[in-house]
Amino acid sequence: MLPEVYFLRYAFTCARVLVDYKKTITEEEWKKMQEAVENGAPMDREYLEKVFSKPIGELKKISPDYWDISVIREYFWNRHEEAITKTLPPMIKRLCVVRKGKLIAQFGDVFKAKIGENDIRNVNTMYPGPKVGDTVMVHYGYAVEKV
Repeated sequence: MLPEVYFLRYAFTCARVLVDYKKTITEEEWKKMQEAVENGAPMDREYLEKVFSKPIGELKKISPDYWDISVIREYFWNRHEEAITKTLPPMIKRLCVVRKGKLIAQFGDVFKAKIGENDIRNVNTMYPGPKVGDTVMVHYGYAVEKV
């Protein structure tokens, strides 16, 4: 998988915040991102760096090779929560934290994911062939990848 595709899978989930809360991207831009995620298509790095300047800045702190998938994974799995703590209201922050979960039920294209002890969410999946029992990384309302 291309690093731009992998990055956007995680970053896209927060893009709704950029439309609705921060108002730094348009609904049309969000729809283009959604289409890219759904099709596994890369978006231009320069555009991604502009729109997602804060996470890109955090990636750069981890490594000068910040477009490497292992660096992107390290940020979203282990450092994203700390980076968003200061800038978002608690309700939005709770959704934006990346957590490991398990798909426990399926209703059409939507799954229920158990995250931790008490958090059960409806999630859409971003990876091919999801099934009940998969262990996944959940960001906002999406199971971004199977782990």
